[in-house]
Amino acid sequence: MKIISNHTEDTRTIPHFSGGYEWWYFDGISDDGKYSFVIIFYEGNPFSLRYIQALDREKESAPSEYPAISIAVYEDSQPVYYSFTEFEKENCVFREDQIFVEIGPHQMEGTVHGDHLEYTLQLQEQLPSGDKIEVALRFEGEIPGQLFEKNGNKDKQNRISHQWNLVLPRAIVAGHITLSTGHKKPLLRTIEFNGTGYHDHNTGREPMRNSFEDWYWGRFHFNYATLVYYIMNREEQQQYEAWLIDRQNNEVLTTFDEINLYDRSFSLFGLLTAHKLMFRSKGIEVQVQQSDKQDNGPFYQRFGSRAYLNIPDEEILESQKGISEYIQPSRIHRRLFWPLIRMRIRQASGKPHWVQRSKRLYRWTW
Repeated sequence: MKIISNHTEDTRTIPHFSGGYEWWYFDGISDDGKYSFVIIFYEGNPFSLRYIQALDREKESAPSEYPAISIAVYEDSQPVYYSFTEFEKENCVFREDQIFVEIGPHQMEGTVHGDHLEYTLQLQEQLPSGDKIEVALRFEGEIPGQLFEKNGNKDKQNRISHQWNLVLPRAIVAGHITLSTGHKKPLLRTIEFNGTGYHDHNTGREPMRNSFEDWYWGRFHFNYATLVYYIMNREEQQQYEAWLIDRQNNEVLTTFDEINLYDRSFSLFGLLTAHKLMFRSKGIEVQVQQSDKQDNGPFYQRFGSRAYLNIPDEEILESQKGISEYIQPSRIHRRLFWPLIRMRIRQASGKPHWVQRSKRLYRWTW
């Protein structure tokens, strides 16, 4: 896996490979910690059953045939809106000469203003259940310098199968999220969002299960600095990475040399996940508690977590909410879980799943 931090590589990556994927990830948490969101644009949706089935039949399949977007909004760590929608290739635009993605009515664009990056996200959607969302958000942050001294590990065939581009470790986020939700009488409300956000860009050249066994990742925006971590177990090797990044100039203050996972337990679907992560380096310690499950599926979990930063020499003791995630990609290919995927992901063509047409039942899948 190759680690970089380069906004000039935030455009569409070519060439594409059968079984590969590419996604642009954005998240944010409000200043008061009440609201958070995660928005992901995909070219080559690795969770698409059409894509998975084609690959399982050993059929060559281009990522460009499987674009999608996922949108999740949380209030007090509980989901108030969730969607995962596939689109036809003809209704999407991925540009290689500028930071621009358009998936159906959803659009993301990045621009450079001197030493700052600005991203605008414009989304609008109505679900088969009747829920609606409109999003207008702006991310703004300083362009990071050379954050990483090393480019990461290659696999045993000396290939780079996955690239992680940390584009914006920390950004100011402002805008609004308008929701129309409810079982009988739709509730229309607008969240005026002001907070801190994060953006990265992932690219893979093969199915995720071929590249790694499982993967923890997350970020926490302390007043002192931002914690970003990337913990990947791969075949015959591990890649455990974590950094404290300065909030002013996006420079790495500390690279953690000791990372441990504790308190493993099984989820409802038998997914074994560590719920406590410890990071230590040169008298600095961070503990992450993965507590509130925001997304609890058979192969993926998202947590509304809390992290504790302790630097005794500088008398710094701080706690912050944040977002952390875990995935075990081999489980995506297990037929046992495919009915659950069909309930959650709306396919590009055909009628929506009957569960998706019910407000009450579709919310149960959240």
